Amino acid sequence: MIHRRMDGEDIQRKREGRFSVLMSLYISEKAEYFALCIKSILRQTVKPEEIVIVKDGPISDEVEQVLQTYIQNYPNLFHIVSFPINLGVGY
Repeated sequence: MIHRRMDGEDIQRKREGRFSVLMSLYISEKAEYFALCIKSILRQTVKPEEIVIVKDGPISDEVEQVLQTYIQNYPNLFHIVSFPINLGVGY
């Protein structure tokens, strides 16, 4: 077994735990509300390990633009799941 010394960030992560955020986007989402939601998540004291975005059917061009901006700024944070049609939350 290999042991390594934990640095401050490792200790903080262990103390806080790891978690993911799951969000679903629909065609009716407003870009400004989506942006506010992502900003709120990123401003939290405890940061998520990942943000999984489910595009439940097509989304507006404005929401897509906001999403692409965040993906470019945080390339390892966002994971996108896309469905060609709206399948609903229970799928």
